[in-house]
Amino acid sequence: MKKWKKLFLSFAGAIIILGSLGACGAGGNTKTDGDQERDKITVLLRSSETGNKYKILKKMLTEFSKEKGLKEPEFELISSDADYLTKLQLYINSDTLPDIYGAANGALSDAAQQIDAMVNIGEELKRIDMYDQMNEALIDFFADAKDGEMYLFPEALYTEYFVYRKDIFEKYNLTPPTTWEEFLKISETLKEKGEIPLIVAGKDNWVLMRYLSFAPWRVTYDKFITGYINGEESFQENKAAQYGVELLHTLGTKGYFQPGFMSTDYNAAHDVFYGGTGAMMYTGSGTMYRALDMYDEGKLGLFPVPAVEGEENIPTNTPIHGGFGTAFNAKTYDKTMQEFFEYMCENYTDEAFNTASVFSPFKGEMPKDLHPMFYEIKPMIESATEGWVSWDDKLDSAVLTDLVTEQQKLAQGTITPEEFEKKADSFIQK
Repeated sequence: MKKWKKLFLSFAGAIIILGSLGACGAGGNTKTDGDQERDKITVLLRSSETGNKYKILKKMLTEFSKEKGLKEPEFELISSDADYLTKLQLYINSDTLPDIYGAANGALSDAAQQIDAMVNIGEELKRIDMYDQMNEALIDFFADAKDGEMYLFPEALYTEYFVYRKDIFEKYNLTPPTTWEEFLKISETLKEKGEIPLIVAGKDNWVLMRYLSFAPWRVTYDKFITGYINGEESFQENKAAQYGVELLHTLGTKGYFQPGFMSTDYNAAHDVFYGGTGAMMYTGSGTMYRALDMYDEGKLGLFPVPAVEGEENIPTNTPIHGGFGTAFNAKTYDKTMQEFFEYMCENYTDEAFNTASVFSPFKGEMPKDLHPMFYEIKPMIESATEGWVSWDDKLDSAVLTDLVTEQQKLAQGTITPEEFEKKADSFIQK
């Protein structure tokens, strides 16, 4: 299979322009020997100024820098996934990464490790005696595929779940499903009653991929996707993977998604659902603020990812992840950066809840007087022991692109499940 590191080489010719890419790259800071003075902390984030990670780090870095007599922290924000990927690759290729930067757990973090540009976050948490305070599912989510270590700090603790309209369910005497078989029966009932069963953001590739990957995750955890990547598992031979293929095909072709779902992005999907259209939607705590009015009116309920009937499922039924991870550059990780890491960990819980209104990656008591929805979601988080396994940041870029193309055809019914499975398996070199 084509590896990401080959992709990085394609940017080698562009390295000569790095000198003009901005001052966010490494500025001569050294490691922990402290031989060289620093005057500021530099940060590269895949975020906008309204992003949770930016809001949290901006506040803490500004306060810390003022306390230490440093200049204002320097942020480089890139909101586009594609543009961020390109910029991060250029920084990695030229070994000019800033002090703090965002990275996904997969090909990008592997490339950064190869140039010794990632601090071992797990070891640092142990050094300050906070490792055991980190949520176990997040440690699992960010575990490195090669050595099992943790090199990325979570943006927050995010959990995903389905929301449903209580008033619509009560109208037709429906109860939240616990299996996918029940989910499909509810969808059929809702459709027969003239309701739109499920609002989905088909324009965002990861959303459809969730439905493709729910069954393999609940049944095999990471076994299928890891085996698929390595050419040891296939859609044509794995029952759980086939279940996921059938599920996406059924939901799309039976008319359970809203009309025009392929042109609906994630934000628009929320506008549609919270505007009063549709009975169910897959969402998560990162957009909980959109749900508060409907929740306060008593019209909104939650349920976790259903189980695959007749199979042994992992105990965790709500995806837990830490968003786009935060890395610390090992080559600039001096005494000042060590002190900031400790400062950040000590204050992260308060800032997560109070500045960004998201769950903290650390365990412990939540602040009082939060919105009631926080307290309904909390038990779902506490019962999770396995992290979510995201296919979209594990797959080779070329395979991901091809798989997305085929999953769109699958959801629209222009190919059969069998045709999808055969095509998907052809993308991997065994």
